[in-house]
Amino acid sequence: MKKMIFFVLLFVISFNFLNAQNITKESDYSKNWASFIFKKTIDMKGVLYEGRPGGDLELVSGRSPLMLVKLYKFMGARTDTHAYYTYQLPISTFYENAPALGINLVEGYSIEGGKIMRYSKYTKKYQGKLEAWKKANTVYSDNRWVANTNANWTSYPVPQPEDVDWSEAEYAGELY
Repeated sequence: MKKMIFFVLLFVISFNFLNAQNITKESDYSKNWASFIFKKTIDMKGVLYEGRPGGDLELVSGRSPLMLVKLYKFMGARTDTHAYYTYQLPISTFYENAPALGINLVEGYSIEGGKIMRYSKYTKKYQGKLEAWKKANTVYSDNRWVANTNANWTSYPVPQPEDVDWSEAEYAGELY
């Protein structure tokens, strides 16, 4: 019985290791993406971002710039046409009574022709971790999430590239 448990455990670890997304800025895909996006302008529904050296996207013009993401940091690409970006928002955007902390969110982007598609939803596995954290650390009251005074912010499930759900895209804008 112990041998069987050992082999099942070994299989699960091997399977997860082989399927892990090794996203780095040094991969050929990432270098190709960063080179392609450099000095390109992306019109995200009236908000303009420009590709910077290394693949970052920086806000250059748009409506209400104080409410917009100023910089999308390039994490790496999974193919020549699919990449990961991260940006930071105050955690109070999601939870009332939250401390002055920032949370890094991850999104996927793809280029299809001259169109940019955004993948901002997360896998069911990540959603389950987030729901478990919310159940233990928040309450839902008056159509909003309110953090408990003793909420464990160090255990908040920060999304990772493997948590991005690549099955459902939304139109993000045009690439020029």
